[in-house]
This record gives sequence, structure tokens and C-alpha cells, in this order.
Amino acid sequence: MSRSKKSRCILFIHEGHTEIVFYKRVFEVYLAGRNMKMYWDNLKGLSDINKDTDRFIRRFLANKKYAEKTEIHVFVAYDREGKRKDTDPALNVEQLRKDHTQKRKSRIKTIEQIVATQDLESWFSHDIDGIYDYLNVPKKDRTFRVHNVENLNNEDLAALFRKHGKVYGKRSQQKGDALEKFIASLNIELIYEQANDLRVGVERMIECYGN
Repeated sequence: MSRSKKSRCILFIHEGHTEIVFYKRVFEVYLAGRNMKMYWDNLKGLSDINKDTDRFIRRFLANKKYAEKTEIHVFVAYDREGKRKDTDPALNVEQLRKDHTQKRKSRIKTIEQIVATQDLESWFSHDIDGIYDYLNVPKKDRTFRVHNVENLNNEDLAALFRKHGKVYGKRSQQKGDALEKFIASLNIELIYEQANDLRVGVERMIECYGN
């Protein structure tokens, strides 16, 4: 690895546990073989995403362990928590860029966001057949039709799970094997191709990091 490559990294800040499982699958498919150095940080929900993101960036910069990282690309993945026409993204990217990337000799080179509308579970609905397969629903009983995934959210997915005798969502504390098995059952390639904000975000990641 060249010296310039050693100096590069991605700081991937994400909203929660579901994002860890989902994005690991996405990156395994689309970043495989690119030898990217990536560090993960968990927002654990949205208290104040702007303050938390700023704090995570400053903490990373202050850590002597990462002193050799002089070309840092920050990506923040989170849910819009509403419909696109009604809800603006919560992250003030322009202010963060002003505070970090625009400073002289800044090690932070880019700050980007990957926003799921309405939430990550909305994207899952691109693969409604995969969800039904996971729930073991016969073809004749698959009555749910998806016209626009952005009209759906995690509550709709939870309702579909309940209808077919399973539980999904925060109340179920669905973590570990259950969540991983569900996400592993989804067609990641289909979701990636259909979820434009996801695809653009990952392509931007590849572009920033370089070959």
C-alpha cells in the first residue's frame, strides 16, 4: 500500500444497529477488493445529529492513533424520519463543511450524507418478495403491493411482520441473529439499484477514496 493510500480513510457515522448490519452487507458487495480503511461510529438514534457528528469528527481528529490519517472522508447515514416533500434532512452538511473541510490544512476532505427516506426499512420494501419469502408467506397470500417505497416506513414493515406471526422493530429488541438473518435474506443488489440515494452515496464514497 502506498503512503498516500495509508493516509486515506473513511469515517462512517451511522444512526443505529440496523444500519451496521445493512451497510456491512452493502459494502461487502460494492466495496469488495477496494482495500478501503473505514472507521465506524454509531449515533445510536437522533438526539442532535449535528452536534453528535461534529463531536465524532473532532474526537477522531484528536485521537493520536489516527494521526497518520490526513485525508479523511466523512459519510453520515441516517433516516429522514418523514416523507421527502415534507421533511428536510436533519444534518446541516454545509455548516459541517464550513467548520471542517474549509479550514486551512484540514484533514477532513469531504463530508457527505446518505439519507434513507422515510427510513432504512423503506428501502427494504424494494424487495417485497424477499420479505415475503423470509416470512414464509404463500404466493396466493402476498397481497401487499408497493407503489412507492417512500410512502412506507418501519411501522409498515412491523405491521406486515405481525400479520404473518413475526415481530420486527425496536420493541422486539430485534438484534443479533434475527436481524442478521432477515437482512441476509434480502436482495441487496435489487435494493441498491432501486434506492438512488444509497447508490449515489456509495458511488461517492468510491470516488472520494479513489482506486
